[in-house]
Amino acid sequence: MQGYSTRVLVTGAAGFLGFHLARALANRPGFEVFCVDNFVRGTADASWLELASKPNVHAVQMDLGEPADYVGLPQDMDYVYHLAALNGTQNFYERPMDVLRSCTLPTMFLADHFKGQKRLKRFLYAGTSEAYASTVTRFGWAVPTGEDVPLSIDDIFNPRWSYAASKMHGEVVCAQASRQFGYDATIIRYHNAYGPRMGDKHVVPDFFERMRRGEYVLHGFADTRSFIYVDDAVRATILLAETSAAAAQVVNVGSADEMTIHDLGRAMMATRSVEAPIVLLPSPQGSVRRRAPSIDKLIRLTNFEAKISLEEGLAVTADYYLDGKMCGPIKPDAHLGV
Repeated sequence: MQGYSTRVLVTGAAGFLGFHLARALANRPGFEVFCVDNFVRGTADASWLELASKPNVHAVQMDLGEPADYVGLPQDMDYVYHLAALNGTQNFYERPMDVLRSCTLPTMFLADHFKGQKRLKRFLYAGTSEAYASTVTRFGWAVPTGEDVPLSIDDIFNPRWSYAASKMHGEVVCAQASRQFGYDATIIRYHNAYGPRMGDKHVVPDFFERMRRGEYVLHGFADTRSFIYVDDAVRATILLAETSAAAAQVVNVGSADEMTIHDLGRAMMATRSVEAPIVLLPSPQGSVRRRAPSIDKLIRLTNFEAKISLEEGLAVTADYYLDGKMCGPIKPDAHLGV
């Protein structure tokens, strides 16, 4: 295709964050977007088909963990957003080897694929707040937690660490590939982004599904987390990719508002004015009691400010999971203006 000034690759584009990011980028003038997914977890639903049908979007089905699949994958990109991974708490426990493979091999091969590419302005890697969970728990690191936290692994025999450990590996790959191969990289540690189309293996969609059945059960009710709506997470991601000062940086993306899982459940019930007792159960083994990011660095680098409140975000997410409504940006101009 001709006439596009900016070429972008998004991996995991049929998943959650990847889809919302790819859609936002595809709506920006002059952008040509290559959407990569193997559909192990991504979904070819109506929203995906609508995105893939855009004239400036190329849907590429491939396994990033297979070197042979890279034949034909373009190299002349301006931005690479590497979001592909096998996420979901249930997957950590039930499919740890699949999680490890999906979060390590693709990062190695993709980083190598772009070595020596002078056009590449930024390789952005999606890390996770799970990476510093052990340090917070074992050594009492401060919460809200900054990006300077040392990373550690609490228990290699606990399958929950399959995701965090492989994401730590990815951070090292990203940082050293940038150094050796000569392109700028940014690592984002996402903190509980939520919204429509995020699957069913996270606390928000899981609780909404229970609400649908008239069941109100929460695991880890006393644990605290902070939640950022996906549109805000996408906007922060684009800002970091396009901000020169964010090169060679690790940056938290999330909300500074820490809340208990119990309060989250109540807020979700409030979207439908439901009042009912909640069955409160303990956390799974290895779960972190407190997690919330310091977003001072994000704000300092990009002047980021969240635009979607928890109430707004949960209401739209409830519409998707309880009523089957199509997902669209709450404030469509939020991404275009970045």
